Amino acid sequence: MHAQKGAVLLFLSGLREKGVRPLFALAVTAASAAAAGQSSSIPGLDITVTKVERAATASLRDCPPGSNTVTAVTRPGEQFALVSVAFKVSQAYRPAPMKRPSITDTTDKAYNTAATFVDVGSVPEFSCTFPFRVPEGTKLKALRIENASFDLSKLEP
Repeated sequence: MHAQKGAVLLFLSGLREKGVRPLFALAVTAASAAAAGQSSSIPGLDITVTKVERAATASLRDCPPGSNTVTAVTRPGEQFALVSVAFKVSQAYRPAPMKRPSITDTTDKAYNTAATFVDVGSVPEFSCTFPFRVPEGTKLKALRIENASFDLSKLEP
């Protein structure tokens, strides 16, 4: 951590010599990292959220999709927020157990999924749809996979 702090300070001092304000440079760097797929916390795994849908029923398949074919149904006043995610696995990926994804709504309430990651890295590319049981009308804010966070607000139906 100390070495990272020193590298950042060295970078900022170099920018300062060129007349660039450090706070602006830091904001631009952070924005660039956020726009670049937000998957840097999972080395070797390129993650892209492709769509968000709503449904009354949902498949509880594992990810990558396997033989688990259980279907869930909502109760009155609920719906499933179905978040579809595409994964590309590079040679740099080192398989390790992964936590179940979660989402947050605009009030920062968290929702979990019943779907699990199973044998990630067994195929080079795959897509998964994660179902989240939410109250009807819930506006989604973010998807969280491990330490990576993805903005869902622009994908809302």
